[in-house]
Amino acid sequence: MQRRPPRRPVLRTVSLLGALVTQLAAAGSVLAGSFVEFETDQVRPIALSPDGSRLFAVNTPDNRLEIFSVGATLTHVASVSVGMEPCAVAARNNGEVWVVNHLSDSISVVDVASSPPRVTRTLLVGDEPRDIVFAGPGMDRAFITTAHRGQNSPINPQLTTPGVGRADVWVFDAGNLGGSLGGVPLTIVTLFGDTPRALAPPSMRLSSTRATRRPPSPSRPCATAEQAPPPASSMV
Repeated sequence: MQRRPPRRPVLRTVSLLGALVTQLAAAGSVLAGSFVEFETDQVRPIALSPDGSRLFAVNTPDNRLEIFSVGATLTHVASVSVGMEPCAVAARNNGEVWVVNHLSDSISVVDVASSPPRVTRTLLVGDEPRDIVFAGPGMDRAFITTAHRGQNSPINPQLTTPGVGRADVWVFDAGNLGGSLGGVPLTIVTLFGDTPRALAPPSMRLSSTRATRRPPSPSRPCATAEQAPPPASSMV
């Protein structure tokens, strides 16, 4: 049986990852005598701009977003200070990137089209946020996984009450974040489970039967196998 050659997007992704590792290794050699420890697991540490011209990577121990120009090689072009221990990044469009700050319980909205790039808005979310995806019409809905607790959460966590979900998904309208300092979510969906982690956008098909109990829709991403959603009747 003749084996099909790998698709171009896969090869390009592997090439970009290799180039990124080389860049980071070169940067780290300057401070070879120092070591910064961090405890936050990276969930979605890199993202490519929709037009493929720039690569975004979270620098977790230094609390920064690193921006690279994509060409024959990767060229580091900018660093942006964000919240504490960023663990995930997603590009909303070619000019705007959202960064999940695990320790700060926040989201940094970064304008990468400005010179220099800068944080334009900080959204306050639930405890220990881990991932973000964009979905919905025009990809204007942001879905962020957090724990069902935290100083920014308006919900009574009922930590000692049986049967209460321990995982939340905060949903924001990316085009209308609200007038308050930390932003206003459209809704907070509570899932029966613990330790919410990665989300899968509608375009990604999951093989695990635990990952989803119904087909994904354009407005509702699927949780990964670590966080199974509730029955369809309880999703609103």
